[in-house]
Amino acid sequence: MLEPVTKKYQDDSNLESFKFTFFCDLCAKPVKAVSYSFKPPFKPKLFISASERRARELLWLSDHGDAYERANKEVLIFFNRCPVCGRRVCDDCFADEQGICIECLKLKNEKEEKS
Repeated sequence: MLEPVTKKYQDDSNLESFKFTFFCDLCAKPVKAVSYSFKPPFKPKLFISASERRARELLWLSDHGDAYERANKEVLIFFNRCPVCGRRVCDDCFADEQGICIECLKLKNEKEEKS
């Protein structure tokens, strides 16, 4: 499984859908990935055997992993990677002209002022 794009993410998946939210590494602004529906090939039953329950769980886990990978790749376009610190940050936390995050820009400016 892929490492999450950002340091913090939230998994709000349930038995009907897979939902993931990723957060900016600086300001924690949320970016929700597209929600994916889970439609198992099984017909709903009132009672199911233990082996059928396990088969359903394995299918859900497999589809969950696939949905996570898609969501993880999908949100990449909403985050900028700072080449200095490696954080994934939203547009608000990225200094386009300098090509680095605002935290690294702040540290760079402080360093230059001391020199």
